[in-house]
Order: sequence, then C-alpha cells, then structure tokens
Amino acid sequence: MAHLFVIAGHGAGDPGACGHGFSEAERVRALATRVKAIGGDNVTLGDFNMDYYQSNGIATLNIPKDWQIVELHMDSGVETARGAHIVIKGGFDPDGFDTALANNLAAIFPGRASKIVGRNDLQNVNVAANRGYGYRLAECGFISNLNDLTVFNNRMDKVARAILGAFGIKGGNTPVPNKPTVAPTPSKPSKPQPTYKGEKLYFEYQVKAGGKNYPPVKDLNDWAGAGDGVAITDIAIRCNVGHVKYRVHVKGKNWLPWVDGYNWNDHNNGYAGCGEPIDGIQVYYDTPSDYAAKYGWQKAQYRVSTLEGREYYDWQYDNETHSGQDGYAGKLGVAIDKFQLF
Repeated sequence: MAHLFVIAGHGAGDPGACGHGFSEAERVRALATRVKAIGGDNVTLGDFNMDYYQSNGIATLNIPKDWQIVELHMDSGVETARGAHIVIKGGFDPDGFDTALANNLAAIFPGRASKIVGRNDLQNVNVAANRGYGYRLAECGFISNLNDLTVFNNRMDKVARAILGAFGIKGGNTPVPNKPTVAPTPSKPSKPQPTYKGEKLYFEYQVKAGGKNYPPVKDLNDWAGAGDGVAITDIAIRCNVGHVKYRVHVKGKNWLPWVDGYNWNDHNNGYAGCGEPIDGIQVYYDTPSDYAAKYGWQKAQYRVSTLEGREYYDWQYDNETHSGQDGYAGKLGVAIDKFQLF
C-alpha cells in the first residue's frame, strides 16, 4: 500500500475548464476531499489554495520519495468527447499504480482510445520526473460531456475509491454528502439583506479579460474591461446596500448559474464566468424596504459594448424583458469587451 499525495488542479483564481455550470477547479477539489475522507491517514492533500502549475509547487514539494502523487483534473472538448485517461512522463513505462489507476478510471468513464498517455510538454510531469517523484495526472472524464459530468457528480465516492484502490488503499466507510446531478437550478438567495444605514447605493464591479484582472470600477466613474476588442471572460459585482445577483452567458454555450459573491478565489459563488469569452450578462438588484422609503425602489442599470465594433448597446434594467428589452445586456454570439453598471 502506498501513501497518496493528492493535488487538485487549477485554483488560485484559475477555474480550469468549465461545463454545464461547473468549474474544473471546484469539482476536483470536491473529489480530492472525498479521497481524503475515505482514505484517511493514508492520504495527504495538497494545498487547495495553490495552483501547482502557476506556482511551480512541485519544484518545492517536500514529501517522502516513496509517496505517490496523483494530480486530479477534468478534460474538456467537444460535447461528444468523453472518457478518462492518465498522463505520465513521456518515455517512461507505466508502473503498476499507473496501470491500475488508468483501468479503474476508464471503467467508470469509458470512451478514450488510450488510457495512458506519455507527454513531455507538461510542466508538472517534467518537474516531478526530474525530482524523482512517482507522479501521474488523472483526467477524470470530460466536464464538457454531460454524461461524464453526471457520473462524476453522482458517483463521486466510487471515483474516489477507484483512485484509492489503484494505490492499495481500501478506505473506510464515510457519510456520503449530497451530490448535484447536473448544474443546480439557481434560486433567489435567502440571506438577509443589509439594511439602509445612511449610505447611498453604489455598485462596484471588476472583470477579467485577456487573462488579466482589471481594476474595480464604481458606478459610472469608468468602464470595466480592457477594451480594444479584448473579450471579457469573468465578472464580479457587489453593492453596499441591499443585494445583487448576476450571471453570464458563455459565447457558443449556455448561461452559467446565478451568483452573488465578489471573490476571485471563490469558484462557486465569487464571480460569474469560466475563463471563456462571455456574450451576455444579467444583473438583478433587490432594494431593502427602508432604503426604498427614502430613495425609491432601485434597479440595476447596465450596458455593454461588443467585439463587433458597436460602442454600446442600450441600457438594460435588471433582467426585465418588457418594453422591448432582451432581459440581458449583449448580443449572443458576439463577445463583450466593455461593461458599465450603476
């Protein structure tokens, strides 16, 4: 039996691949948590707050050389692509752990022609090999394939035990947490609304575009984005009075779930987006009654410009669809490059 060191891929602001309302970083952290819960003292988790690729974390890793490393990921591709496989160092022969892991995962996520792939173009594979660690990267199905994702969500403990079993770890019996079957249906947040305390409402918002974070903007003192035809991929919004929720549409795909947080490190609720160009956004603001008594009921007013060269589309008001509005800002099929909100 080996001792298993588990790295959850991406994170630290990088959601990884996204599909059907889920992000890769969040899903593999959920799986890693179950691997640890079932495997107990035979499993050590890597730092969930770290992206081991961006930080080159394996280069400074200090664990016994007889421990085995598995880095958890989910694949992404066309919607019909499916199946699990593992990646090892190119030119290396797979060891018994590699073979067992590939077979165990492929039994749950069938579909790949090659269950074990050797590569020399991945940093963590190369660094682990240079340091003499037993390492493999596990692609646990395709997040872009609804069948693979549903199996991943509904049979997460089976996936966890398949990983543990490949390293000779039986694991104990643990309570099974509730698991989503597909993307959860968004609902109106039930958290208490902040009451009016004399402040005038303002919105603060921030975006990612072209792989960069751009400074936050308040109301109409600027616009958010890189402009110049650089697509916005993620957005975070907050307000000082009341409550705001928002969601985005990914170009060529679907609407992602509603969120109401403002935190780039929270891949579930801290921002809307999955690292891919967005072409639509909806915002909805709830006004506290004591604030409305003084200033009237408020709506989120927002607009965007797009990469097709149009400076700005018309203002939208919350997610209303009457009076000729679409209920969102943008034009589906054309990426957004600027955003304003007040």
